[in-house]
Amino acid sequence: MKTLSTSGVTLAVPGSGLEAEVKRGWMLAALYVVLAAVAVYPVFTVAVPPLVDYPNHLARMHILANAADIPELSGNYVADWKLHPNMAMELIVPQLARFMSIYMAGKVFIAATLLLLLGGTMTLRKTLYGKVGLWPVVTFLLLYSHILFWGFLGYLFTAGLGLFAFSAWIGLRERGPLLRIAVFSTITIILYVSHLFGLLVYGLLVLGYELWRVRGFKILSREMVGAWGISGAQFVLPFALFAQWTIANSSPVPSLTEYGPLSLRFIALISPVHMGIPRIDIPTAIFLALVFALCRSNKSIGFASEMKLPILLLTAATLALPQYLSSVWGTHFRIPTIIACVLVAGVRIEPDAWRLARVMTCAAIGMFCLRTAVVTLEWAEIDRKFEEFRKASAVMEPGKRMLVVEDSEDRPPGKIALYGMQFWHLPALAVIERSAFMPYLFTGHVGIQAASGVQILDTPTGIPLSRMLLQDGIDPASSMFPLGYPINRYVRAYWTGWPEQYDYVVSIRFANEANPAPAYLQPVRRGSFFDIYRVVKPVRDAVR
Repeated sequence: MKTLSTSGVTLAVPGSGLEAEVKRGWMLAALYVVLAAVAVYPVFTVAVPPLVDYPNHLARMHILANAADIPELSGNYVADWKLHPNMAMELIVPQLARFMSIYMAGKVFIAATLLLLLGGTMTLRKTLYGKVGLWPVVTFLLLYSHILFWGFLGYLFTAGLGLFAFSAWIGLRERGPLLRIAVFSTITIILYVSHLFGLLVYGLLVLGYELWRVRGFKILSREMVGAWGISGAQFVLPFALFAQWTIANSSPVPSLTEYGPLSLRFIALISPVHMGIPRIDIPTAIFLALVFALCRSNKSIGFASEMKLPILLLTAATLALPQYLSSVWGTHFRIPTIIACVLVAGVRIEPDAWRLARVMTCAAIGMFCLRTAVVTLEWAEIDRKFEEFRKASAVMEPGKRMLVVEDSEDRPPGKIALYGMQFWHLPALAVIERSAFMPYLFTGHVGIQAASGVQILDTPTGIPLSRMLLQDGIDPASSMFPLGYPINRYVRAYWTGWPEQYDYVVSIRFANEANPAPAYLQPVRRGSFFDIYRVVKPVRDAVR
């Protein structure tokens, strides 16, 4: 603070130090705004972001928003509003669709999900150290992850909320117990309704933090019992809701739980930067490994002690979680991205290491811009294919039943297997464009149900048929499974007797252009990577 004397009166004026600090703060905020705009840029450059499950999710949002106004759509699907632990998109996207197209509403949700992860990391760092600084720009490299690739948006959105909630738990740790129980019971219910797995991540973070906090207390001391009582009270209502939901949705069909090969742990390890684009995923992974090594080797760069146990618990959960958990796939790679965000938030940089930190963060910004550019180009290529199918789907009459075929080994030369998976749920866009019925639209505990007339064809989860299964399903008498047979809790045989049950078949193909069932399929539209066939009904149907 400088002083200025005028007529014997000393006046205080802002000092250059304060002015410089304020200026740096505004410049830092402006940088984050610009980088955030760059981060969401790929989302808004395409009509439909090519995330594996996303077209399926978006079709459900369209049904929730519009089924009451479109007779052909309501003939295939009905809204089924009931409380379940995976409602983040259901509660937000249909409401946004009142003011914008369903395609734009979905992209706004994706952008909000990315920004929640970034904001949650920055908030946690602010809570731990009292300031954000430049270091959290490393988080931008974690936004386009394997979770996002698969389109697990409800979980990713809730995990971002969980980082904010965990920051609040730390920040309010010394406030009154009744206030904390009331506030965080409300927060955990919101997390439960948004996505159960996001609540699990938050719970593990709180558990690890509280284990660190009570490390000096005597066993069963008043302080320890009080700490655990307050911590656990916030989870009572979500646990009761989950128990009620589990009982209400119990099934006699056994669920599939399978650990999977150890190689899947490698996928989990690289999942924070694995977008199925090796030419940028590999350099990003190498860069982050180098940053980690530099941080570990510099004695002036440390890590928040209170975050070590939360990281340990999240890591243990990652190693323990199977590939399939109660027939839900992909639990093994959901947590590492959140681990990486917490690691970024917890890094402690002493003044002696500020120069090194600035070099690393500037390099991270450059790598992030390169990564975003590559993702944008990759998505533009796939978006052209998505748009081609959307236009071609006009050949189908509204409300018709559609079967989808795609062989996993049939993909363009030079493309990795994940490329073909990005087209698994593409035909769900015909639900939006033509009110079509697609048998493996996500139904059941996710806001919609198949209408009564098509329930026998509905399976809560699934992927396109192989050509082999298409052939198997032609004659119901010789098929491996009767129509509607529960293969496991969430997958039913929906293809048996398909010539009698469906109106169109969409064949996603890249190399194999042959008609998969010439006697029953009449070509009506040919695209660069797909064919749309009209089903020729068996002769016995005509006799009837």
